[in-house]
Amino acid sequence: MIAKFKDNWEAILLTVVVVISLILSGIVWVNPYRSDHRFFGDNGTSTSRQITTQSMRDIYLPTQVIKTNGDQGQHLLYGQSSNTVLTARESIEKWRFHRLTRIQSGREKNYLNYLRLNNSIMLSYPSSVPMTIFNDSFNQDLNVNSLNKVDHIVIPLDTGNKISRIYLLSDDNFRVFRLKVDHANVKAIRQSLKGGSSISVDHKIFDGKPIVTYPHGVKLPNFGYQITKINPDSISQTLMNNTSKRSTVTSQQENGHVIYQGGTSRRLTYDSNKGTLDYENYIGQTDHFSYQQIYGHLYNMLAGTGVPLDSLRYDTYSNKNEAITYRSFVEGFPIFNDQGYGTVQIQNNQDGAERYHFSLYSLQVPVAVNNKKTSLPSSAVVFNGLRNAGKLKEITGMRIGYDWKTNQGSNVVTLTPTYYLRYRGNWENYENLIN
Repeated sequence: MIAKFKDNWEAILLTVVVVISLILSGIVWVNPYRSDHRFFGDNGTSTSRQITTQSMRDIYLPTQVIKTNGDQGQHLLYGQSSNTVLTARESIEKWRFHRLTRIQSGREKNYLNYLRLNNSIMLSYPSSVPMTIFNDSFNQDLNVNSLNKVDHIVIPLDTGNKISRIYLLSDDNFRVFRLKVDHANVKAIRQSLKGGSSISVDHKIFDGKPIVTYPHGVKLPNFGYQITKINPDSISQTLMNNTSKRSTVTSQQENGHVIYQGGTSRRLTYDSNKGTLDYENYIGQTDHFSYQQIYGHLYNMLAGTGVPLDSLRYDTYSNKNEAITYRSFVEGFPIFNDQGYGTVQIQNNQDGAERYHFSLYSLQVPVAVNNKKTSLPSSAVVFNGLRNAGKLKEITGMRIGYDWKTNQGSNVVTLTPTYYLRYRGNWENYENLIN
């Protein structure tokens, strides 16, 4: 026996290695990797997370998950043990669609019926994205001429684990498109909906646009995170030398600011009191991009900043200024800060210059906050408060977001949920508006 082992030890060892490899591969397939711990759908209490560099297809994923029951009752999901958005992407990118057909346009009531489609799951973007972005994120090749922008992906769950259609919705003129799909499997998506928490929501048409409302008071957890600070000198070197034409970077103090200069065209202003940076790159000529191209171009600009991308997601886009805001999210909810911490704003070159605004601070490691929760009133209470303050007519949007509050002298921040209203084109804290 020993002699046989000696003669065949290489074959035996190879067999053992192959078996171990198969076991590990099976574990990976059964428990798919979940990136962006807690920032994007994890409710665990671990104090570490995987740091990842988000690709364009990650940055532009939907952030909100809403499940609709058989009676059109809707629940916004968060904290599921499996990331529903990533699970849905893993499923959808294997599907092949055909027959993109417009079935509804211009009718508010009909559009609401699809937003509240019985027995369905809806993945929603914070703002519209071009069809090219949808195609990139979900590995598809749909015609951008038929549907140029997408706000919601509605997946029916009323026919078992096999479905034959999904719907793409565009808030622009209340358009609904049906996509045929050959026996797509939604078993993994169903599984990802289990566990976690939810809050009751409903869709309404407000000021000519659909919004998510909260018919009952809600309770949401507070979060704590350690923060990290980027070295402004490092950022200046990255921004000043992110092209093939390198230049010497100089700096000088000016009225409490540090001004970095790279040649005659690049300028970075660091506000040490606020921890924010403003960057301008004078190109001298205007760049033109189509709506289908501009999101990819702005992402490339973002990736060249040297800012950590692991917690950032696409949030809003201004067609007028060709400017985009990338924002940190926690559990699918956007994070806001008075100084703009956790956000990056990038404006394309329209007048001969590219412009960036961002901060040195980003969220890193989650920390315990004693399971504290914050109670929020219903939407009706919020709207009554705005009406009494004389500001309801100027509101064009509503969402729950997390307020980033820095603890003085600490590298830990507290994230507290509250309502944010779109007021005169900007997202404002509800309490600030009514007070």
